[in-house]
Amino acid sequence: MTHTDIEIKKFSAEHIKDVATVEQLCFGTPWTEVELSEELNNKCAHFYVAIQNEKVVGYVGLYVVCNEGDIARVAVLPEFRRFGIAKKLLNESFKENLDAIFLDVREHNLPAKALYKSLGFEELGVRKNYYSNPTENAVLMKKEFI
Repeated sequence: MTHTDIEIKKFSAEHIKDVATVEQLCFGTPWTEVELSEELNNKCAHFYVAIQNEKVVGYVGLYVVCNEGDIARVAVLPEFRRFGIAKKLLNESFKENLDAIFLDVREHNLPAKALYKSLGFEELGVRKNYYSNPTENAVLMKKEFI
């Protein structure tokens, strides 16, 4: 598989089941199909999916308010990691014409932190016991575009 095999599309109703599967495989507290479908009507939600061979292999969920973005989710199926898919998804979210974008990442998720730093994110601080299942601190990161 190569980086060019992946197509990035705007999240739509046809992707809900696949994204829910990604959630189940990637997060200790996954979002449900109902929660994901609610994002389709959320004007602040800017979600994108990565598709290979008509299958969702990853996605990014971004909320935009007042020219700032908050990345709520970045997920790639385990067997599709390390192929640049998360980077491609994040780069798509950077096209939103924002002043800054924020995200939280598990303190011990070193591959994700390295990716975010390579894309220009800086660590701002730590949120104690932010994550559950398992409990872990979050590192708050920010990327500025201005």
